[in-house]
Amino acid sequence: MNHKLLAKSIWHTLVRSKLRSVLMSLGIVLGVAALVVARAMGDGAEQKMLDSISRMFSASSLMISARGMMGPSHTGPIATLEVVDIEAIAAELDEVIAWDPIQIINAQDVRYQGEVRQMTVYGYSHQAERVWNRSVTAGEFFSENDVRDAARVALIGTKAAAALFGDEDPVGQQIHAGTVPLQVIGVLEPYGIDPHGEDRDYEIQVPITTLMRRMKRVDYILAAKLVVDDPDQTEEIADRITDILRERHALVDGERNDFAVTTPALVRRMVQQANRVLQVFLPAAAGVALLVAAMVIANVMLMSVRQRIAEIGLRKAVGASDRQISWQFIAEAVVVTLISALAGLGIGLAAITVASRRFQIPMSLTAETVILALLAASFVGILAGVLPARRAARLDPVAALK
Repeated sequence: MNHKLLAKSIWHTLVRSKLRSVLMSLGIVLGVAALVVARAMGDGAEQKMLDSISRMFSASSLMISARGMMGPSHTGPIATLEVVDIEAIAAELDEVIAWDPIQIINAQDVRYQGEVRQMTVYGYSHQAERVWNRSVTAGEFFSENDVRDAARVALIGTKAAAALFGDEDPVGQQIHAGTVPLQVIGVLEPYGIDPHGEDRDYEIQVPITTLMRRMKRVDYILAAKLVVDDPDQTEEIADRITDILRERHALVDGERNDFAVTTPALVRRMVQQANRVLQVFLPAAAGVALLVAAMVIANVMLMSVRQRIAEIGLRKAVGASDRQISWQFIAEAVVVTLISALAGLGIGLAAITVASRRFQIPMSLTAETVILALLAASFVGILAGVLPARRAARLDPVAALK
């Protein structure tokens, strides 16, 4: 077989039948582009999520939450966890070196002069700077006295400050969260989006006692973050915390916990499980698109066989073997799919570039993805070309030339 002549024949055939070539390539282009975007999105989303969680939830951290916040759904107030519970844990476990309780008000009206914005208000203690590893870029953080006295003070995120104050320095200014006046004493370090999808730069933070007593008027907390001295012991410490809380809450054997203890290992498993949708199902959807494209290519090439009966008969009459005829049609299908795959890779690269900039998710086209896309396209081309190739090879040259 003269490979150079075969290549020229394939090229002239594709150029001569432009509409047919476009119809054959369209599904491959879309399928490969979808495959590229799906894999890049999955890898990027998982990495961003893990980076965000690593910052929020280090290897030496434990999260205790009232049932309903991170555990099973719960209606009504979540009042199963109190500050005294966390104090008891810290007093009993020497491994706990720092802790910080959490209470939240969502969609609170925050006012400054004529500007009104809805923001999330977080209540933390004076240990939050250490526990959450987030300080201020201007002003000062809460003091222990601020927490003890339920002081009317607040820290403000950078985006929240821009929304309320514009170019004005927010430190020292007075805002109102609901009906409570608060003096801004600091501007928080930029943070970005947290694992729950919340923009942590568009928030204010107040002493937890201020939020609980003056704003929300509750005596319970939603959660608490604990820092331990040995990250290798987090699972063991989590079991001991569970025992302490079950005893404090008078839970009998067989009764479900009214709290949840989250460890770094559990968080990683949750992220990986959630990411399976992007890592498995989205590429599977792209695979279905490629299989549909294979069916389209096969049907278009079967039509091509019928249209080129005379050409096939002439080639066989001058000595072309069944194998050569068969390989020509398979090669045509593979060439179309590979060219289409390259176009799909280009479109996919453009899409992930735009998406990564728009959604701030680190996405990139990896060598593994390129190889997978080309192999998938080649498989589709061979699969789509087999039936038309066999049909062409079986044509009787005498009947074809009539």
